[in-house]
Amino acid sequence: MKKMLLLGAALAMCFNPFTVLASQGTQQAQITYKNITVYTDGKLVDTTGAEPFIYNGTTYLPVRAIANAVGKEVNWVGETNTVYLGAMPSAFVETDTLLEDMYSYNNSFAKIEHVNKGADNQNQKHESGCLLKCTSVGAETENKVEYSLNGKYKSFKAVVAVPYVERNNKNPKTVKIYSDDKVVYTSNPMKADSQPEAVDIDVSDTAVLKIEVEGSGIIGLYDAMFYTK
Repeated sequence: MKKMLLLGAALAMCFNPFTVLASQGTQQAQITYKNITVYTDGKLVDTTGAEPFIYNGTTYLPVRAIANAVGKEVNWVGETNTVYLGAMPSAFVETDTLLEDMYSYNNSFAKIEHVNKGADNQNQKHESGCLLKCTSVGAETENKVEYSLNGKYKSFKAVVAVPYVERNNKNPKTVKIYSDDKVVYTSNPMKADSQPEAVDIDVSDTAVLKIEVEGSGIIGLYDAMFYTK
């Protein structure tokens, strides 16, 4: 293969001969399918429904499948016929976004539950939140989840607290938040009687936000929101 090009999702349609969109107008082209498989860092990429193909000596890959495999968000702006991989111009970021509405990946929690009108161990009420249920603790155990930000947001704010349903659980849980690979927040060990902690993190230059929990049981991130300003 001489080079690899990322092609928009529209090119995943299986016509043969194929109509290829050019800079202006269209042209007819003969394309070849050869059951091409794609790996990133040794892991097979799922290209179901958007099979790679060869045209004029160049291999074309479905942009969304490849971008997702390398942790990049894909956005299509129809007004300008533009595909954005990763960060988009701030003009396209419209609203603040709740944590539970964000695209997540590399999730190894036993469960992430979204709650409305939740209460913490101090019986303080919250409008929304995510309850992170940790698996059993062990040498190879990880409890983490990652979110693609790609520079679209300015700050992340939340309240880290023991949920009301865990108010009698004495197992401590420590929450760490990473901006890319850098730890930007570490909670105190959250126990049954611990006070909630406010989180306010600058994520303006963050591509990936990772939330990690050490310990077993359930921890809450209440009123967790990504802000654009």
